Amino acid sequence: MRHRSAIATTLVATLLPAAATVAAPDAAEIVARLEREAPSSIAFVEVRFSSLLVEPLVVSGELDYESRTTLRRRVDTPYRETTTISGETVRVERDGESRTFALRRAPELRGLLTGMVGLLGGDTASLSENFAIETAGDDDAWRLELAPADDRVRQRLRAITVTGIGDEPRCFVLRDTQDGASVMLLGAEAARSLPQPVALAELLDSCSAE
Repeated sequence: MRHRSAIATTLVATLLPAAATVAAPDAAEIVARLEREAPSSIAFVEVRFSSLLVEPLVVSGELDYESRTTLRRRVDTPYRETTTISGETVRVERDGESRTFALRRAPELRGLLTGMVGLLGGDTASLSENFAIETAGDDDAWRLELAPADDRVRQRLRAITVTGIGDEPRCFVLRDTQDGASVMLLGAEAARSLPQPVALAELLDSCSAE
């Protein structure tokens, strides 16, 4: 019995260090995989949760990555609206009317711009400048946690979580400081049917964002 116990102890001691060496995936490697040439587009379904909404708002459309400074969000359903974030300016067009305002008035949109453009542009330096980055998962199924570095952005935007498989992003989750959240399903994930009723916990679980 003592001999068997010694063997078991040796096996455990051998296996534990090996398990301890498993590290989270490298953020720069993940971002490099996500790089797309501009212009490029990706389909999305966005579910927005807020205490101001009676029920979650679900919209779908296309995200257009125009350049390293320009992102266009085109909503096709259930209404038509185009939001263009370019440099320090935001332009919103809907029902034949448009309005323009400074990006500093919408820190959450700045987070969307710098986060999404940094990812699609493969720009790890820009992401590291604007966010504290943590990773989880492995090289195949990964998760990036982006915490805003700017004080003004942090007043409105708590964190961004991006999940994906290989070189394909699956979900882009923005959490605000009022316990609200926006879950954006991307690409192939956007083609899947949403669970009914739509619940934040279930979406985060399906996205592996928790």
